[in-house]
Amino acid sequence: MAAQVELCCLESFPSHLSPLDVLMLKSHLDSVFQHDTDPPIVRFTPQRLHGSGRPGILLRVHPTTAEETAGCGGAQSGGRLRLFTSRLFMRLHGLQRLGSTGTVRALEPLSLDRVVLGARSRQSLRWAGAEQFTRGLLELCRPGQWLLARCGEPLLLPRHPLLGEDPGQVQQQLLELLVLDCSPVTQGRITANTSLVLTDCWDPVDTPGSAPPCRPLRLCVSDFAQYADGLGGGRSLLDNRKFLASGLSGVLQAPECRLDVRVVDVGRWLGVRGQRGAPVDVDSCVLVSKQLLLRLGLFNHEWVRLSRPGGASRPATGQAEVGGVRERLVSVQVVDLTQSPDLQNQDEAGFISETLWFNMTGGDEIPEKSCTLRIKRWKPSPPAPGEQRSDSFCRSASPPLASELHVQPVASPLYNNLSCCDNLLSEHFSTPRLVSQGDILTVPAENHPDLLENNSEGIHRCPVLFFRVQKVCPSAERREEEGEEGGGGGAHLADRLHTSLYMGASTNSPVPCCCVDGASLWSSLSPPGLSRTAELLGSIIVPHLHRSSSLSGCTVLLHGPAGSGKVTAVSAASRRLNLHLLKVDCVSVCADTPAASEAKLSSVFQRADALQPCVLLLRNLQLLLRPRGGAEEDGRVQAALCQLLHSAPSRVAVVATVCRPRDLSAGVMAAFVHQVALESPTEEQRRSMLASLSRDLHLGRDVNLERLSKLTAGFVLGDLSALLVEAGRSACRRLIHTCGGRQEEDLCCSGVTILNQDFTSALEILQDAQSTAIGAPKIPAVHWEDVGGLQQVKKEILDTVQLPLQRPELLSLGLNRTGLLLYGPPGTGKTLLAKAVATECSMTFLSVKGPELINMYVGQSEENIREVFNRARSAAPCVVFFDELDSLAPSRGRSGDSGGVMDSRINKV
Repeated sequence: MAAQVELCCLESFPSHLSPLDVLMLKSHLDSVFQHDTDPPIVRFTPQRLHGSGRPGILLRVHPTTAEETAGCGGAQSGGRLRLFTSRLFMRLHGLQRLGSTGTVRALEPLSLDRVVLGARSRQSLRWAGAEQFTRGLLELCRPGQWLLARCGEPLLLPRHPLLGEDPGQVQQQLLELLVLDCSPVTQGRITANTSLVLTDCWDPVDTPGSAPPCRPLRLCVSDFAQYADGLGGGRSLLDNRKFLASGLSGVLQAPECRLDVRVVDVGRWLGVRGQRGAPVDVDSCVLVSKQLLLRLGLFNHEWVRLSRPGGASRPATGQAEVGGVRERLVSVQVVDLTQSPDLQNQDEAGFISETLWFNMTGGDEIPEKSCTLRIKRWKPSPPAPGEQRSDSFCRSASPPLASELHVQPVASPLYNNLSCCDNLLSEHFSTPRLVSQGDILTVPAENHPDLLENNSEGIHRCPVLFFRVQKVCPSAERREEEGEEGGGGGAHLADRLHTSLYMGASTNSPVPCCCVDGASLWSSLSPPGLSRTAELLGSIIVPHLHRSSSLSGCTVLLHGPAGSGKVTAVSAASRRLNLHLLKVDCVSVCADTPAASEAKLSSVFQRADALQPCVLLLRNLQLLLRPRGGAEEDGRVQAALCQLLHSAPSRVAVVATVCRPRDLSAGVMAAFVHQVALESPTEEQRRSMLASLSRDLHLGRDVNLERLSKLTAGFVLGDLSALLVEAGRSACRRLIHTCGGRQEEDLCCSGVTILNQDFTSALEILQDAQSTAIGAPKIPAVHWEDVGGLQQVKKEILDTVQLPLQRPELLSLGLNRTGLLLYGPPGTGKTLLAKAVATECSMTFLSVKGPELINMYVGQSEENIREVFNRARSAAPCVVFFDELDSLAPSRGRSGDSGGVMDSRINKV
């Protein structure tokens, strides 16, 4: 039974317990968790991890009293039970923000067979290797005690006199002992039978509980002061007493400075709090580290102007414009970057949301890396006559409040029903939001049940709703004061207490993408291995959008092997250009009659016309044009498709995907202006794909992705994804076999480590499935040791086949051969040699007998030969073994046919 809980951090956690344990009121502990273990062991799953596939956190729950937790409020909050934790626990798991919630479920932990500990210092290595630590650990592992270990965390033990007399010193030593590896699962119970391996781990990264070394304080001159000092051209501002006597107003109003900014997914900082603990609108903030805030010389929550130096974006009405550059009013907000591993080395960069970038640049393409923006101090409206203000008044000032806000819902393929938008908008504006005319508002839908839709791809959950700001009306007392220099340049704050919200008619507009730094390969702007294709598609679509009057509609035919990532590349290109993506599987367009198919196809293009600017993606186009009856019926759908493609609006880019272009007729091929081929990924691309797909998986230390990328030659993105899934299944089977009698769910909750043997087993399964799919026969494992003699022949084969695979750089030098011709009497080992090549080189083996390809119909034999090479190309690297080739391609002129059929077949070979 699972229970909803909320975490609450205690100022003083009991010292006799491990800082990684939690507390719960005894009355709730007895009523909720009926468990045999004492203390109970539960699995806590944070709310942000639901659906991510990551295992929860195993915890020991100790009873406590209301008096010990009096400083954290009641025992329940909103129907949830409260778990009381230490500060170290919250910081270690990235749960520092207030209101961290999740679920807990009783779970009996697995016993660990092996634990590898890494000492971060020489002192901790000597301490953990001493007999005193061993005796204390054995005492804590006695029956009735539950000692938990989790991979990647410090080994924090409860207080015990055998570990040392000074508790503070013992905890400091334990903080420097990191659990590097656990088996057979990633978290479980240490028992007396657990093998403990101690090694050194000189990691320069600070331990979670260690404080940074103290440094002498020094004067920090901000970038603004440096800039103003450079404008003076004389003595330094810090040495100019006359300037300092003026109250530093010149420094506080220094013109500008430059800042490197990255566009990231700011969802990780939704719990950041602003002044007086109020929530922060992250779509109107530039998020910086504390060190960067100090270097800039700004105050936290201070409002500044942000713009692109030399930008040429056309500002919307009411937006400030200086020299052709659109400026945006934003608030500077400090965030903790230590909880984001991908941003650890970005202390000198600021971070903004994709929505802020879209509204500031007018929908420009998001840069892959950081870009330089200009920051200017914001000067509020001039003071009223007789009003006295300090030089630092702008640090506490904020934009004016709007009395009315008029918005329009933006048409999007993500949603159709907007009946619940009133509640979502009310919740969205419970936090003051900065709005300007022409802005696009991104309102989180939080998977609202009224927005669930069932389509061909399953149940679709709408992540966000988009609204366009039509008009912003300031309050009556501010209308006369507002100007270009004051009032935020047309920007106002809107909330549900001071602003009346009016909903207008639906409108069309590009929208910011929902995810930019891609939690996964499927939602990335630059998917590994497909970034060039996405960039090429973007370069094809952009001219048609910007020069709609002079260019016709954009039609692209994207072809590549099944599972090669065609839809992923199109999705990345549409997100880069901030375009809607309407995905239509042509299976859903097919109907019983050509007239019905034509009507469905017309409705699809009408839907795309209502969503422009958008990308219309027609998947598996060959299924729509597949022959079903007479030629007249097939021609009707084809003619309708060509007509719709020629008449498509210029702001609707039509992209169709097929596996093989030859499945389409010449007329349909001519209707597409552009054709893009998606080839099989290279070894480097496969390695980057594997790294991205396995980012959230716990891989064993014996897994080498570079070696896997070499063994998966010929695999496409779909095959690599299937490889990881099959490797996970193999790991689960191995774990079930090892830990017999335990439920599969409990084993998976404890964390599964995927080892190299799991990938080897999965690779064999997929290669067998691929050989079966292309019709390759199952060959026995034949090695070079099984072939007697023929040393010269084996050397020639190795130089031709195996050497280019092991040394691919030789191919760039032109040292390659098209193949080998083995000739000799029957029984001399020609077929055996071919099987040995396929086994030793880990290649697919296609055995083709010459007479099987010969057909009585003219042209069919040539088609059979083409199909053989297409199958080999899709299974590359592959060995194509033509047995009895003389029957398929005899000497010219000896066939005796007058029509030259045999010569045509020889030419095709």
